[in-house]
Amino acid sequence: MGREKEKFWEYVEDLNGRFLCKFCEHRFSGGITRIKSHLSGLKGRDIEICMKVPEDVQLAALQAIGADPNKRALKNVVETESFHQPPVMGVCNKDKSVILDKILARFAISNEISVELSGTPYLVDLLKSIAEFGPSYELPSYSALGSELIPDVYKEADEYVRSVHELLITTGCTLVMYNVVKDSRLVCINTFAYTPGGVVYLKKIVVPDEGLSFHDFIDSIYCIIESLGPGNVVQCTINDIEDHIMDIITDLIDQNFFMSVQAMIHRKYPWIYLARCASHEFRLLLKLTYIAVPWIHKTTQLAKVIFRYLYEHEISMLPRREHARNKEYNWVLKKFAIEFFALNSILEVENELQALQLPTSEDDDVAEIVERTINSTEFWNRAKKVVRILQPLFQVLDFIDGEGSTSGYLYEAMKRAEDAIEQHCDGDDRVHYETISKVFKNWRSRVVHPIHAAAAFLNPAYFCSENFTEDNAMQNGLHILTLLLPVEEQEAFSKQLQLYRMKMPDLFTDTAMKMLKTIHPRKWWECFGDHYPMLQKYAIRILSQTCATPSCVQLIFQPDDSIDEMRMKVIMMENSSILKSQNLELIDLDRNSGLPEYAPEYVVHKYSEKVEWPNGVDYHDLLMINNPDARLLSQSVSNADDTMLKFSNQNGWMFAAAESVNLAELFDIINQNH
Repeated sequence: MGREKEKFWEYVEDLNGRFLCKFCEHRFSGGITRIKSHLSGLKGRDIEICMKVPEDVQLAALQAIGADPNKRALKNVVETESFHQPPVMGVCNKDKSVILDKILARFAISNEISVELSGTPYLVDLLKSIAEFGPSYELPSYSALGSELIPDVYKEADEYVRSVHELLITTGCTLVMYNVVKDSRLVCINTFAYTPGGVVYLKKIVVPDEGLSFHDFIDSIYCIIESLGPGNVVQCTINDIEDHIMDIITDLIDQNFFMSVQAMIHRKYPWIYLARCASHEFRLLLKLTYIAVPWIHKTTQLAKVIFRYLYEHEISMLPRREHARNKEYNWVLKKFAIEFFALNSILEVENELQALQLPTSEDDDVAEIVERTINSTEFWNRAKKVVRILQPLFQVLDFIDGEGSTSGYLYEAMKRAEDAIEQHCDGDDRVHYETISKVFKNWRSRVVHPIHAAAAFLNPAYFCSENFTEDNAMQNGLHILTLLLPVEEQEAFSKQLQLYRMKMPDLFTDTAMKMLKTIHPRKWWECFGDHYPMLQKYAIRILSQTCATPSCVQLIFQPDDSIDEMRMKVIMMENSSILKSQNLELIDLDRNSGLPEYAPEYVVHKYSEKVEWPNGVDYHDLLMINNPDARLLSQSVSNADDTMLKFSNQNGWMFAAAESVNLAELFDIINQNH
């Protein structure tokens, strides 16, 4: 049974209690039985069937559920008599897929549709539904589409917006401010309201050519908060690209834009707290950790050399991941993630590589570097250390990118990452940890608000876990939260908080304790917190908020465009079903490996996009990973802001030099290479 279970787990990705099919990217809940049913292709088993599952996997799934393979669902294939397309029948599945992909590409080109079309849930649903219906499906007429179907969708979108506004009365909302940058200039700020039930578009703050006064910006934010109902707004988040902001604000006295906005919001609405987009901030942290630590980026680049050499010389040793999702990251972080994946891949075959005999010659400099590297004890020790340092950071990023109501998990996730780094860096490596720790703590202070520590305390799953300790940050966060409440509610809140701290049995019943590990903490409080109404009210509001800018709001509009608000509503509604399902279930931080996963050919293709082989890089220098001068930053660094680095951009890749700059200059260099 165990071996069969492991086999089918390979075909899905765990999304904190839900699963993502690696073939069709359908998301669903349940366990191994539903996974098998999904892959079997048999309808009527209370789950949508996979239309992209390979036949061998489908047969295995049918056998696993005890079904007759001869009765499996037929896979429908799109056929056309167009002279542009060869006959589909009789060619292999891969050829069929290529033909269908080209049809989609022609459709996108002829209708001037963005290539991002392929990632939209509606397109996936459309193609799956047509495939299930079969070749007899006929497109609706123009009149039916315009007079009946589209108006019906508009009604659904209006109903969706109405339901979100009703929900935010209970859960509160996050006012999301998303900066839109074009040609290195901030052109507008789109605003949205986030709730556990979905996201709605609010307003666009246009930046005139002559700039925007800070007073006008704050007035716009005030107006938006008033339109939502000030009592319904819990937090505001900024996708904080401060250099662009500072370029357009004309009258800001204090050069710290974030703190100035925070002060103005708190002055009028003291219960609303301002937070930075955790996803954006953490991506910068990963970049800085990678770039600023010479032995980390040298080690990962050596792994890239080995990985590509093995692939191009057809040395069948790399682990195969046939159903890898090839996760995309924004900006330069994608390069780092791919290098990290390459490093982890060669660590899996360390013994085999050390036994490998490579044909070398004086003309084959790369082979010499590969051979010297795989026989270097120092390289393998450093490689393992890099994984131990970077994996916890990627774990936090993957959790944040989930886009759900993550406020109750951020503090715990950041603490886990810090503890993991410290645990694996001791002895002679203490200097490495101390410097990384300074950088990490600096970023944590930028991202983690005291309310996040309070939210961690109010997350019952974490509160009842073995590794929970109530620390000073939580106590401070709870104190701040109490002071933010109306005076008439503070006493009741404090009394009920103390009863929660004592784990009173009328709250932590047997059923409530069982549900800790299955439902989102927000839902837990809705179900079991009735005896503590004041604490329940604010626990739900705090735990309902997000830590990152949802991807669905990252839509670019020109400042002179008139926003099609109905289109915006439909786009938000399109993404709401996934968001709702995420916000019903527990986020299990233990089940997130954080390791990026790619197919080997994808890795090599990405390497060849900007970097020629070997591109003039002094790979001999990369071997000097134990050079004392290449130690982490400077051992005399007094704080994280005194980072001692200079960077150059060589053919799309960043390398550290010996000069020093401050952290602000470092940010500038990183942002220039987004």
